[in-house]
Amino acid sequence: MTMLDRAKKYENYIISLRRYFHENPELSGEEDNTIGKIAEELDSMGIEYVDIKPGGIFAKISGSSEGEKTVLLRADVDALLVDETEENLRQKKTCVSKKSGVMHACGHDGHTAMLLGAAKILTEKRNEINGTVYLCFERGEENTDDYLALFRYMDEHGINPDTAFAIHLLSSLPSGKTVINDGAMMAGNMSFYVTITGEGGHGSRPDEANSPIDCFTAIYQRFQSLRLARVSPFETLTYSVGFLKAGTQSNIIPKTLEFSGMIRYFNSELEDVVAEEFKKMIEGIASAYGCSIDYKLGLTNPPVINCSKHAKIARTVASREIGEENVITSEPWMASESFANYLRKWNGVMSFIGIKNEELGTGSPNHSPEFDIDEAVLKNGSAVAAAYALEFLK
Repeated sequence: MTMLDRAKKYENYIISLRRYFHENPELSGEEDNTIGKIAEELDSMGIEYVDIKPGGIFAKISGSSEGEKTVLLRADVDALLVDETEENLRQKKTCVSKKSGVMHACGHDGHTAMLLGAAKILTEKRNEINGTVYLCFERGEENTDDYLALFRYMDEHGINPDTAFAIHLLSSLPSGKTVINDGAMMAGNMSFYVTITGEGGHGSRPDEANSPIDCFTAIYQRFQSLRLARVSPFETLTYSVGFLKAGTQSNIIPKTLEFSGMIRYFNSELEDVVAEEFKKMIEGIASAYGCSIDYKLGLTNPPVINCSKHAKIARTVASREIGEENVITSEPWMASESFANYLRKWNGVMSFIGIKNEELGTGSPNHSPEFDIDEAVLKNGSAVAAAYALEFLK
C-alpha cells in the first residue's frame, strides 16, 4: 500500500480538520484554540509533544528501529487579517470563516491538516521509521519571529534535524501539480522603515520651509536605479514602497514623512550589498536635501533555498506517490516565508502543491478574500510528507 493509498483512507479526516481550522481562524500570536485542537489530535494518536510558547507545538514520533537520523516536518498555523467573501471565483465556498475580518487566506489551515494527516500515516508506519520524525506546528508565520522559540528549544535539547521539509499551497499552480525546485523556491525579504524630518511651513511660502516630501521623491526615483550600482543585471532584485504618510492639510507643508516597504531577492549574497547601498543612498539624499533621517533596515526572511540533494529525494517520492507527470519545476515565487530560516539552519526542501481548479472556482491569489482550496489535493500533501520522511530515514 502506497502512502497515497493510506492518505486516501484518512482523506475525510484531513478535510474535516482543514474545514475546522478554516472556520475558526486565529491571528498571529493568538492561536491558542488552534494549538489546543492540534494537541487534542496528537493526544488521540499517542504522539508526545511540547507546547513551546510563543513558538508552537513540537512533537516527536520515534521509530521502532534504532536509526540516528532525524527529519523535521513543519506546518504553519496562523491566519490573516482579511475579511473573507462567501464565494470564490465561481461559486459559494465549502466553508468560510466564522470570525469577522479574520481568514485563512494563505492555506495554513490546509498545511496544518496535511501535517496531521501525515502524522496519522507515520504512526501506522512506526515499524518502518528508522530514526525520529519531528513535527513542528509553527505559530505566527505571517507577522512574527516566533519560530525562534522553537529553535531555542531544539538547541537547548540538542535536537539537530538532518533535514527539514514543508509544503505550501499555491493558488497559481494547477491542482494536482507539485513543484520541487533545486535551489530557489521563494524570495528573501528585507523590510525598511524610514522617517524623514525637514522643516514644516505654510504652503504659500515653500521657500521658508524644507519639505520632506521633496526628499522622499528623490529617494523614490532613485530606487529604480539603485540596483545598477553594485548588483548584476542577471540577479533578481525588486523594491516596493507600500506605506507612505505625510501631512494633514493641503496648504501645510509637513515637518515629517514616514514610508516603509520591501526589498526582495533570491541570492543571499546580496543582503549585505543591498543594505550598504540602501543606507548610502538615503543618507546621501537626505543630506543633499537638508533633512535628517531615521531608518531601520532589517532581514525579515532570507530566500527559501532547497538543497538539491534533498530535493532529488523529494521529487523521487512525490513522483512515486502522485505520478511523475505531476512533479515539476517552475519559476520561484516572489513571496517570502519563515521556513527559509529552517533551510538556512538545516538542509531540506519546500514543495508547492497547486490548488487552482477553474471548475471549482479556486485559484484566487494567496492573501485575497476570495482565496479557496481544492481540498482534493490535501491527501497528496500528507502522502508526500510522510513518504519523504520514511525515504530520507532509509
